[in-house]
Amino acid sequence: MRVWMLGFLLGTFAAVISPWLLPLWLSCVVIMVAAAPIWRITALSLLVSGLCLAMALTSLRGAQMLQARLDSTCNAAPAVVTGLISSLPRHTPMQSGQARQRFELRVESIEPSACSGPRTLLLTYYGEQRLQPGERWRFHVTLRRPWGLANPGSFNMQSWYALSGIDGLGTVSARAHRLDDCEACRLRYAAHRLRQHVSAVIERAGLSPLATAVLQAVSVADKSGIDYQKWYLFQQYGINHLLVISGLHVAFVAGLAYLLGRLMCSCLQGYSARAAALPWPEICAVGSASCYVALAGFSVATVRALIMLLCFMLARICGRTSSGFNSLLLAALVVLVLNPLEIVGSGFWLSFGAVAALLWMAQWQRRRGPLGRAVQPHMVMTLLMLPMGAIWLGGSSWVAAPSNMLMVPLTGLLVVPLALLGVLLHGVSESLTLLCWQVAAAPLDIVGPAAALLAERYRLFVPLHATPVAQLLALLGVMVAVMPWAARYRPGIAALFLPLLLGRAASSEMPTLDVLDVGQGSAVVFRAGNRALLYDTGGGSPSGPNLAASVVLPWLRAAGVTRLDTLVISHEDLDHSAGASTVVDAMEVVHWLAGEPRGVRARGCRTGQAWSWPGDIRFHILSPVGTEEGNDASCVLFIHAPGMRALLAGDIGVGQERALISYWRSALAADVLLVGHHGSLTSTSQAWLNWVSPSLAIVGAGYASRFGHPHPTVIQRLRRAGIKVRETALTGAITVRPGATGTLELRYHRDGLQPWWM
Repeated sequence: MRVWMLGFLLGTFAAVISPWLLPLWLSCVVIMVAAAPIWRITALSLLVSGLCLAMALTSLRGAQMLQARLDSTCNAAPAVVTGLISSLPRHTPMQSGQARQRFELRVESIEPSACSGPRTLLLTYYGEQRLQPGERWRFHVTLRRPWGLANPGSFNMQSWYALSGIDGLGTVSARAHRLDDCEACRLRYAAHRLRQHVSAVIERAGLSPLATAVLQAVSVADKSGIDYQKWYLFQQYGINHLLVISGLHVAFVAGLAYLLGRLMCSCLQGYSARAAALPWPEICAVGSASCYVALAGFSVATVRALIMLLCFMLARICGRTSSGFNSLLLAALVVLVLNPLEIVGSGFWLSFGAVAALLWMAQWQRRRGPLGRAVQPHMVMTLLMLPMGAIWLGGSSWVAAPSNMLMVPLTGLLVVPLALLGVLLHGVSESLTLLCWQVAAAPLDIVGPAAALLAERYRLFVPLHATPVAQLLALLGVMVAVMPWAARYRPGIAALFLPLLLGRAASSEMPTLDVLDVGQGSAVVFRAGNRALLYDTGGGSPSGPNLAASVVLPWLRAAGVTRLDTLVISHEDLDHSAGASTVVDAMEVVHWLAGEPRGVRARGCRTGQAWSWPGDIRFHILSPVGTEEGNDASCVLFIHAPGMRALLAGDIGVGQERALISYWRSALAADVLLVGHHGSLTSTSQAWLNWVSPSLAIVGAGYASRFGHPHPTVIQRLRRAGIKVRETALTGAITVRPGATGTLELRYHRDGLQPWWM
């Protein structure tokens, strides 16, 4: 059976990463092939059977998913959507003072009917009315396909949309209309309404912001209070998994309920032997965990944890106490049957990987004292998170082991039980409810400020990016480190982690220009030899989440860049400059130039500035003179390298283009042009194109941009001039290198065979 389940896992993985789905008729044939081992059972036939069945089921499920996805013809189209709010709205305060609410809408109807495929939309609402789960609404929205930024080394948002069952996105563009509710609908989403009520009560309890956010997160999975700073703080210590209700939290609740079940059995012994013989510990564990998962909104992580628990408890009831790995495989199989795309999610690998590592450790470590049994799991998890963190999180915390040894028991034995006890007592006694939450908040209020102070002074999170070979060697190191004879070979085992910890040095002998996909903004990296220049950092918030943290820095680390020779910020618009401080704080920056250096530790860009690198690499600042303001103050950078000339124009308008033409004239000629102001109609005049005369024009703008970038007139103007046009929104990150024949060599991140769900 284990062989068949392994085949099923392999088949699911193969079908999910495949560019194609099996047609319906072929899926039926494959299912018949999968049934063949019934007549002749061998290990190979079982493996093939599981593989074939998984591929067929994934193809059938995938066809349904693609059929429900918003059609490309409806992208950026206005529509009227009617449906039920099917999730807990997530509230985010905006700088304007307005609140943003994001929620899932279970679609009943969409007008026009040509856009009526999606079943679930993820909508963004900026209105003042507080939305509630189970309510029926009619929204005027602007629809978008579930699309995401595409860059090496960064989070794949498209995979998250697909995994979460999001068929389309939308922004509410006009007044929303509340419709009459149906009683059945309110009952259907009663758990979500309870979650929202509990979250609101915790918010009014008068606790500190940190304690409020943590209690909301661990009680009802409401992460509205977990802002960027809090998430970043927990990440520094390797304990941000405590903020997401997952297997660890479900295991805590199930473990406490299991102990209560055993106590119940002891109490029943004197009254009824028959009643005491029932598996009360397992029943209590599963029942309590199920209620907790419902309170968490049946999120993907909690459902996955509940399935794992069900499989393990079922094994105990059946007397299969030694079938840990079989139970784990069965749980993975059930999860993938329900949603095959789970296999490309980080949560699947992190949760199942953690349990597998603990089971592996338990096989080899049977003679440990109490201290060893308490410490070793955290040490194993710390080692495991080195390769797993490099693959999925971009790094790991070097203080994760002591942090988890403190916070896991504190959260599991105090914070979570008291938070849930407060939920149970709500409506019975408000004073007892408040007391529970205050006691749960007390250790958080003590630990939180001290942790924040240390995180400010020391860099606790270590970025890790290495080759797949280095990651596999580190995983092998984790496996052998727990074996009894490992102590004799510590230097050899430690050597298995060195390729991962040392990373890889940046080396690009050929001049390379990388235009990253940062949506409505710009971020360009130029590399030659072991040197690197970054032009702009993408958008976001200077003090909060920004694309420098989520895209630019992961890309630089994946490329082996740990030091920037030059950082150029074209001007102070946030879509260009938001991540400047994030980059400077994260890595060494030798020179920092800015078109508008007000309030930053940078020198101003001025016409005539120039510098060079070895290998005949030259840089020239063409603008500004110093009197310009706004977009025209953009730092215009010309890069001259053997086989490639690139002109990065920032956001300059037509007037500044004329000024540059009159001064620089033929010196503007370039092979690559970063189109000014994201392709806006206010830039990229015909005269500008005549003098620059590029063979390639790259547009950095958002997908289905609400600003209308790039403007169709600008695209037509470029194409009429015979210029090859590429948009990062469509191609993902673009890499440009000099070709062997004097032409430019291009590579796109979305190139090649993409999985069918992309």
